[in-house]
Amino acid sequence: MNVKNAIIISFLVLFVTVLGGCGAGAGILGNLSSERDSEKNTPAEFDLSDTEGKIAILVNQPGWIKTPVDLRVVLTNGINFALTEKVEIPKARLFEYTEVLNSRMKLAEEINNEPNALAPKIGAEYVLDVQIMDFDLSTFAERDFFNGLLTVKACLLDAKGEKLWPEGNEYRTITVQIEDEKGTIESSVAKLSAAAAHCITRYFYDCKMVRFHIQEEKKDIENYDF
Repeated sequence: MNVKNAIIISFLVLFVTVLGGCGAGAGILGNLSSERDSEKNTPAEFDLSDTEGKIAILVNQPGWIKTPVDLRVVLTNGINFALTEKVEIPKARLFEYTEVLNSRMKLAEEINNEPNALAPKIGAEYVLDVQIMDFDLSTFAERDFFNGLLTVKACLLDAKGEKLWPEGNEYRTITVQIEDEKGTIESSVAKLSAAAAHCITRYFYDCKMVRFHIQEEKKDIENYDF
């Protein structure tokens, strides 16, 4: 099994684990709450299933961010998987990473990172623009335990470049992390990518409250009340 296939398989397993276990931390509290509470949803900020046309995932990774694998591939696969499994977007509406890459290569270098340039070239009605802002992965002990961090920012645009999500002028910034994670480089990258994919796509459908937040989310200290 090559590294690419290992990462994809690890991602699929870990994505299901992340979504299945993201409510585990609230298990005890969930037993104390009513069944009705557990069924409450966090409303979608933008209901992507209520749209038509193809959706391209455009992931940009700056050259100065060095990673053991190409995060553009892993994140694209992860977001596509989340869109089909949770947002219920048909696979026929999505593009594989290789399709996006081939379309970008046909564009001039100075515009191949632009969503409004990619959309007509690939035939997309929507582009989810994802920019990798930070990545770190380190190992310790017997080299099978990892600490990792991944920061991305994302926004959804239409084919004309009009921003649809989130509201305002800013991208939605998301940071996920793992600590003392036993595994391999591939499984650690897959877990970070699965967590980031969930934290992006959860805004595109009515997500169960108990599944909205996951333990891999990094909380800013200023968000806490002392």
